[in-house]
Amino acid sequence: MDLEFYWYEISPFVYTVAGGFFLGRADAALPIMSALLLLTAGGTILFLRRTHALRMRELADAPSRAPARPTPAKS
Repeated sequence: MDLEFYWYEISPFVYTVAGGFFLGRADAALPIMSALLLLTAGGTILFLRRTHALRMRELADAPSRAPARPTPAKS
């Protein structure tokens, strides 16, 4: 059983849910900042994963192009 894979997939949701839960129960500045940090971490991970997946999908859908040959500099 590969627990690292499962943790990698579920961790942003755990961070987001924990941050929301602790933000709802926070009554001082330090717990509020910690909860906001958890929310920010979860949101950032989800945003970056989505951005990367969309970029990879665009690259996969784009027609393959032959690499362009560099042209000599003109003087």
